[in-house]
Amino acid sequence: MSKKQANLVCLIVAAIWGGGFIATDAALQTFDPFTVLMIRFMGASLVSIVVCFCSHVKVSKQALFRGSISGVLMYLAFAFQTFGLAMTNTGQNAFLTAVNVVLVPYIVWLLWKKKPSKRQLGASVICLVGIACLSLSKGYFQFSFGDCLSLICALFFACHIISLEYATENSNSITINAVQMSVAALLSIPFALSLETIPQNISMHAYMSCGYMIVVATFLAFQLQTLAQKYTDASSASVLLCTESLFANVFGFVLLHEAKSPIMILGGLLIFFSVILTEYSGQFVLSKA
Repeated sequence: MSKKQANLVCLIVAAIWGGGFIATDAALQTFDPFTVLMIRFMGASLVSIVVCFCSHVKVSKQALFRGSISGVLMYLAFAFQTFGLAMTNTGQNAFLTAVNVVLVPYIVWLLWKKKPSKRQLGASVICLVGIACLSLSKGYFQFSFGDCLSLICALFFACHIISLEYATENSNSITINAVQMSVAALLSIPFALSLETIPQNISMHAYMSCGYMIVVATFLAFQLQTLAQKYTDASSASVLLCTESLFANVFGFVLLHEAKSPIMILGGLLIFFSVILTEYSGQFVLSKA
């Protein structure tokens, strides 16, 4: 797989996550937040283990260790996002979560001395501004404890993206995904069972929403992300994956007929431009030289 193809896969993952907001929102109407996390990770871990078994892939000690790190970081990111969402509004939570797009290049620089290019830094900042236009379109921003939790969530998401680049370096992506899903599932159980109760009556619509969330928005999306990050760098992946908010707004407009203001449209255009900058800027510079 070439880097271009890997970047395209990252965009597909972002589109899946954007559409997955609808399924997750439907599931949250029946289940509490941590129960939803337990359902999605337990279900996705079972699917990934079956796929791993059918693929006859061996789990090495290295894959087990690296995949476990990714699984812990992934669950902590989702957990802090959930805590933060309970204490702040959805727009601010989405915006602060997306701060990971700016954090990734600097963390990579700090850990591996891989200095990000001006193009990558510019794309990450433009993408963040675009997400701000989408998420904070109502014109207010108040910093609260919930926002602090959302920023911590962004740090863990950034570390998760970086850890996948490290984990897939010499390991099979199917194995890494199976391990990280299993670890996230194990971590989710005590939170869900101790803090929440599972409802008695569950509708067919809730079952269908959970099925989509497990198979498509979690297993398939993270499997594709894990595969793609074997062939692209973490900084590029973070920008492309953050287009999730753009796709969520597009799906909301098309499927739910949600109204979009001019500032939100501007945000979408800025995110789109950041993707173009990430993927094609180098070619434009070369063609002019």
